[in-house]
Amino acid sequence: MKLSTLLGFAGLGAALPSLGSIKKFELNLTWDTRAPDGVEREQALVNGQFPGPPLLMDEGDTVEVTVNNYLHYNTTIHYHGLECTDSLLINGRGRVRCVSPGYASSLIPPTMLSLLQGKNYTVKGCLALDNTYAQTTYAPHNLSAVPSTLYNECNATEAEEAVIDVESWKGWASLNFIGSASISVPTVSINNHSMWVYEVDGQYIQPALTVNNGGRYSALVKLNNTAGDYPIIVANSGLNQKLAGRATLSYANGDPNIGSTPSINYGGNSLTSDVVVLDESTIKPLVSNKPSQRVDETYVLDIGRYEKAWRWSLNSNNAYNLALEAERPMLWDPKSYENSSLVIATKNNTWVDIIFKVVGDSTTLQPGHPLHKHSNPVYVLGSGTGEFNYTSVAEAAKEMPGMFNLVNPPMRDTFTSPAAFQGQAWMAIRYHVINPGAFFMHCHIDPHLTGGMALAMLDGVDVWPTVPAQYGPKGHWGNAA
Repeated sequence: MKLSTLLGFAGLGAALPSLGSIKKFELNLTWDTRAPDGVEREQALVNGQFPGPPLLMDEGDTVEVTVNNYLHYNTTIHYHGLECTDSLLINGRGRVRCVSPGYASSLIPPTMLSLLQGKNYTVKGCLALDNTYAQTTYAPHNLSAVPSTLYNECNATEAEEAVIDVESWKGWASLNFIGSASISVPTVSINNHSMWVYEVDGQYIQPALTVNNGGRYSALVKLNNTAGDYPIIVANSGLNQKLAGRATLSYANGDPNIGSTPSINYGGNSLTSDVVVLDESTIKPLVSNKPSQRVDETYVLDIGRYEKAWRWSLNSNNAYNLALEAERPMLWDPKSYENSSLVIATKNNTWVDIIFKVVGDSTTLQPGHPLHKHSNPVYVLGSGTGEFNYTSVAEAAKEMPGMFNLVNPPMRDTFTSPAAFQGQAWMAIRYHVINPGAFFMHCHIDPHLTGGMALAMLDGVDVWPTVPAQYGPKGHWGNAA
């Protein structure tokens, strides 16, 4: 049994019958009113529903997707979520919960209480609007223009929550978790059940859960408890907001009133010492896959906010502005972009290291950034907090060898940098350039992406084919651009 669970706000997809070895999908994007957590609001739908049905395909299939956009504006299907959060949804269902500001504040570890700056969380579980760690001191803010409903008002609902049906006679269930909760970082637990995480981002791992935005995780759950209903708790473990969602793992023919014991609280904190949360730095591939020890090129990137609270970058003070989407396509003349601060250009069959330095000081707070590289996955070599005063992984590994895994590191396409509170942090990745083309690397938190936290990746530019004339700057599409 394999069940899919979507954590967050939206799921995209629709399934149509396959035609031979080609599977065709048609996605109709529309705008209508729904109440996923009990509060009516306008929202985007895929094929008339939220979340949309999954896209189902087999390895080796040829896939054809047609997107019909009936929305009022241009859009893409690479959607990441929202920042002002009212609820956490599981499979598109949930409810609004309101909490006591004192209780929400009590969920913060004592060592982090200074984050609150002497103020409680709001009834919606948010940091106070005027918290300078969240809003920064880069520029003046007109906080009076923010509606009180956004932070300081909460109206609870009793909307229907998701139910995951299982059958004990099958012995095990496999749950697929897809993170689409934007800036929230949900920790997941099932009352009275353990989970064995065996797959991350499509890569099988040794069984060892925090779900980062854009990440995909598969876990086995042993169905060996008394048949009944057991709460699935999804709680944001981040400091930005204290909120949680729930679903139910429901055994067939079970007692819906059976008692159970939670493993985590509303803030995602473990309630007992025997609760083990997946440490992603310890993930190892099921089949050992050692990266090259030779590196052809290293990029060191300062990432974070700059100048404005809403402006983000993957390379110092260089934001990938959304207006660049209307610029001349890089495929036409890749050489002209190779020295750009918003572009990484590589040669085919080379090994590339990227070191992300999360910048910050005593006045700043940065969440973990779930970074996503399109095309092939990367090896996550190591990460840590504090300054990174080295020019390469090799140099750093000599000084702190325990911080790196160069033998069997995890392979990811979404990799999250450590959070940085009143200081700095870092992360190092390595990848093999084996798929020439123009790709994108960006933060999976949508406000960070739209704020400029992205780079273009021109992989293997030395072996790119010539663009056919009809698609070039003097062809039909060139005239259209």
